[in-house]
Amino acid sequence: MLQELKDKYHKNNFQYILVDDLGIVLEQDQPILPTIIGEKIQDIHPFFEILTHLLPTTNESFEFSCINLDFNNQEPLVVDVTLKTHNNNNLVIIENLTKHYNNYQLTAQTRNESIINSQILVLKNEYLLEKETFKNNFIANFSHQLRNPITASTIFSDLLINSNLNDEQKNYLEIIQSANKDLKQRIEDILDISKIESGKLILVSKVFNLKELLKNIEVIYNYLASKKGLSFKLEIGEKVPTFVEGDQYRLKQILANLLTNALNYTSKGHIHIKVSHNHTRANKVNLHFEVEDTGCGIAEENLKSIFDRFTKIETGEEQTGVGLGLAIVKYLISEMQGNIKVESKIDKGSTFIFNVSFKASNYTQDQKEALLNNQLPELKQKYNILLVEDSEIIQLSILKILASTGLFFINIISDGEAVIPNLVDQKVDLILLSNTIQGYSASNLSASIRSLSKEYKKTPIIVLSTQGYKDDIKRYKKNGINDVLVKPFDKHKLLESIKKHLK
Repeated sequence: MLQELKDKYHKNNFQYILVDDLGIVLEQDQPILPTIIGEKIQDIHPFFEILTHLLPTTNESFEFSCINLDFNNQEPLVVDVTLKTHNNNNLVIIENLTKHYNNYQLTAQTRNESIINSQILVLKNEYLLEKETFKNNFIANFSHQLRNPITASTIFSDLLINSNLNDEQKNYLEIIQSANKDLKQRIEDILDISKIESGKLILVSKVFNLKELLKNIEVIYNYLASKKGLSFKLEIGEKVPTFVEGDQYRLKQILANLLTNALNYTSKGHIHIKVSHNHTRANKVNLHFEVEDTGCGIAEENLKSIFDRFTKIETGEEQTGVGLGLAIVKYLISEMQGNIKVESKIDKGSTFIFNVSFKASNYTQDQKEALLNNQLPELKQKYNILLVEDSEIIQLSILKILASTGLFFINIISDGEAVIPNLVDQKVDLILLSNTIQGYSASNLSASIRSLSKEYKKTPIIVLSTQGYKDDIKRYKKNGINDVLVKPFDKHKLLESIKKHLK
């Protein structure tokens, strides 16, 4: 049986050709190659010209692998050739390995393509990583450069609005504040998308007056709607609480995006906001919001993509913005343990419906008014505050805020090298530390402060930061920093943080 299989294999895959020293075929057994007895082997294929130079040798063996032989009237072959020379009787052995080499070549090609594709993928990933790093560095620097002037503009606008202005001056200032807020919103949208993509956007939870926030929104958008000849209505359910704990800025951002869209796409009719109480469970208040308009509506085929980035509704009219608003809205609502949907009909209008959750709060109106009036009733003495800040405009802003309370002595330095000597020379009750001091990081300065005498191990340190990412805040806290105020901040946030850490 074995010999039978062996003979069958050899019959199909081997050919033995006997030639003399001139290459003339003397004998041959299998027709793998079209050989004719009496003709020269080199006439079969040009490859065999090589053999004619080797035939005169005696008792030598030569091997040639993976020889491609093309013929006019048959399929090309891939063979191994062995030549054994012996006294004018030379044996040429042809082994047909066409199938083997073709399979091997296919496997090798597949492997090579896989390697190439893998290398291409690595290069693409490296390119995307470099692109992402460049983008994040650009946005971080962009943010860093803008936060100080925005903070100063916000603080001085707050200070000016409470000064002795006539009606015309107040009107001018309100226009400036409105323009600043619009600029800030555009910048924040770009920064927020970057934070969302990198997973670094965080919600800042604190107690706020929900009804006051809604009333302020009503005043702004009622005015804007009336300028377009639209009616505006806010409905607040009876069970909606006055104070809740959560991120009021992000809620305001959600409503501002939805209402701005409603204004942009509504030319007649009305815009309504409805707020109602869903339920309170485990100290969590769940609220239901609806923003309804009678605008142009959204085509059904666009409803699925309306919350995608850089998606804008095409109405034939020029609209402001870059198409980031609704993508941010959806993300923020998701982060606030809620969801959003839209119902819309062309030429009938749209209704955006969402729910979000807040912590329940027992905060009182008296506490709120005390802070708004810059009163710090728990502070019974004047405190020494050290401000480490290299921006003169931020220095002046904070100086004005603290001086207006009459409760603080403030020492300002702008050089990181002077921080430690200043603390050694005088007692300080609280330190406001910028993260933009040239040549010094807030984390390193804080660590140096904590290494001083025992009293400075517990001195409150508040960082005024241009970086609000989760990892940055964690790093600050790890280095002994008590609180982080992300620029731009207003006077109320500053005073609230100082009050908390000087109790």
